[in-house]
Amino acid sequence: MARPAREFPAKLKNDAIVEALVELRFDMPTGGLPEIFFVRLAQNPAWKEFEQRVLPAFQIPPVVRQSDENLRYQPYFELAAPDKSRTVRIGSQMLSYHRLAPYVGWDQFQVELKGVVDWLFSQISELTVRRMGLRYMNALRTDLHGIESVLDLNLTLTVADQRVSGNVNINFTNAVSSDTVCTVRIATPEFIQGSIPPNTSVYVDVDVFTNEGFRSTNQADVTAWINNAHTAEKQNFFRLLTDQKIRELKEK
Repeated sequence: MARPAREFPAKLKNDAIVEALVELRFDMPTGGLPEIFFVRLAQNPAWKEFEQRVLPAFQIPPVVRQSDENLRYQPYFELAAPDKSRTVRIGSQMLSYHRLAPYVGWDQFQVELKGVVDWLFSQISELTVRRMGLRYMNALRTDLHGIESVLDLNLTLTVADQRVSGNVNINFTNAVSSDTVCTVRIATPEFIQGSIPPNTSVYVDVDVFTNEGFRSTNQADVTAWINNAHTAEKQNFFRLLTDQKIRELKEK
């Protein structure tokens, strides 16, 4: 008999989210200058109080950036909210919008992301989006979530029939739809670069993104993809928690 589908909570009473972001990659407007493009996007009324700064990639000559796949989609301008809760990063062919902890919840984040998509399409005529990604980075903690190690997850790792209980750093990818996949990374703190919350025991990075060859010119489709990606992200995160742990942690 097939196992019934699991029901996931709207949210946890104590969020594990460290950062949530959406990245859009697109074709550079024909004949457009990156500096002018940045100025146009930075004039979004929702970001008028944000601090502006140049990122290191800006120092790389444009010809070099365009010729190197690893540099082409690097941001080289950043806008940061005065309270450091949000950042916007912009390159000649990309824009990403970041929400940092404490997470504001999907209802508000969704509205903000729709505003980002609407603004981008309003500033670039005949916009072609080549890649989309929605990513959530989560820190599961011993004090807030009762997760002491990977043994407390709905996950079994074995080597030679011996269950792995120590430091781990694993990735797996599964299909979401015909044009979208999800990669989940599970790591213990030893493998995480940068600062993480105190008492973090397991770091879970859920990245939903479109396949190579994706293409969209439709604003409504881009917004719909983000909403669907959020559903996939949520499913992939919560399936790592046991039913008992979800009951303990879900917001009443």
